[in-house]
Amino acid sequence: MELHFTTLGPLKAWRAGQELRINRARDRAVLAVLLAHAGRPVPVGEIIDGVWGEEGDEAPDRAAALPGNMYRLRSALGIDGSVLRHVGKGYCLDVDPDRIDRTAFLAALADAAAARLDRQPERARALLAAALDRWYGPDALGGVPGPFAEHERRMLAGRRDEALRALREIGSGAGAGAGTGAGTGEPVAVRRPFQLPPDPADFTGRASELALLGGLLASGSAPVVVEGPPGAGKSALAVRAAHLAGAEYPDGQLYADLHGVDDRDVPGFLAPFLRALGVEEQAVPSSAADRRTRYLRLLADRRVLVVLDGARSVAAVRTLLPEASGAAALVVLNGPAEDGSSGVVLGPLSPAEAVQLLGRMLGPERAEREPEAARALAAACGHLPRALREAAERLVRRPAWPISAMIVPADPEAATGPGAAVRPGCGGR
Repeated sequence: MELHFTTLGPLKAWRAGQELRINRARDRAVLAVLLAHAGRPVPVGEIIDGVWGEEGDEAPDRAAALPGNMYRLRSALGIDGSVLRHVGKGYCLDVDPDRIDRTAFLAALADAAAARLDRQPERARALLAAALDRWYGPDALGGVPGPFAEHERRMLAGRRDEALRALREIGSGAGAGAGTGAGTGEPVAVRRPFQLPPDPADFTGRASELALLGGLLASGSAPVVVEGPPGAGKSALAVRAAHLAGAEYPDGQLYADLHGVDDRDVPGFLAPFLRALGVEEQAVPSSAADRRTRYLRLLADRRVLVVLDGARSVAAVRTLLPEASGAAALVVLNGPAEDGSSGVVLGPLSPAEAVQLLGRMLGPERAEREPEAARALAAACGHLPRALREAAERLVRRPAWPISAMIVPADPEAATGPGAAVRPGCGGR
């Protein structure tokens, strides 16, 4: 009998009507990540980031711990390595996505939206009711820890709210065809998107910068920019600030990763933004100008935050910026900000914050055993988050190494003295 999984409440696995017990919370967190990508390999780093989060100190060697999670999941689910398999640098759970209630729920919502566009309100009503009936708890993935589960809870809760609003509209007599604006192909009840990446699990420091960004976003200053040198953690700061500002922008958050994108290709992100706002594929306009017009119309009178990560300049992303007074944009710049923009200029972490970040990634015990080496490694990384993470990831993969093994001293007689550099291949400045 084939496995099936329920996630729209506490995470459960079933076979032949019998619940399969998965006792450890962290094993359930690993399973949640795999189920959301059923049938596709998930990189080890993505699983680790989604599962351990702020609790990573309890298991400092997370990459080494992951095979144990996989072993226990195989045992609990009664499957072997051909179903939950190690693929390259990741893991793949080969189960039918249709046997996961999350997949069925989202598919039913898509079918209901199509039915409304086709002026079939009764079919849409039935699909929405069936989708909502799949919920058996107040929160999806109830009791599952980690940033990925929290991200899923918020996304799925948003989609449930959309379904409830759509049902109310159909029941209020909006009638056949009420799912679209007259002649526009737009939904009357605009979807509430939640496209932000998960809140960075090991985010450290930056209290003053977060406070400044929070104030600017709350005041409606647009666009708000984050600039600084490569590796300073601009993207992580923006994502954390956007998560914290969620209450100010209850109508959703849009996100685009523009790293490596040519300025001429930036308008191409209007199409996925429109789809995230509820415009069906066949109704997305073909021209960039018409997409921009539709985009601005959908954002009118709505409090939506648009996060544009990796922009070359504010001018280069002008097409994606909202104009509505209630919406705002947070732009992470790869270059310097133009005159007149408001935001923060990010530099290195403080020495104490840099050591704290190392401790979060390595586990406090490991960092506390070699405090001088930890400070020296932080300094050799320029106190920059990217370099610190790269160095820490190499140490996580080598639990027998001391921290001092990562440092090449400028003075051979001083293993952790001033001027030390990170060992080649570990990610320097």
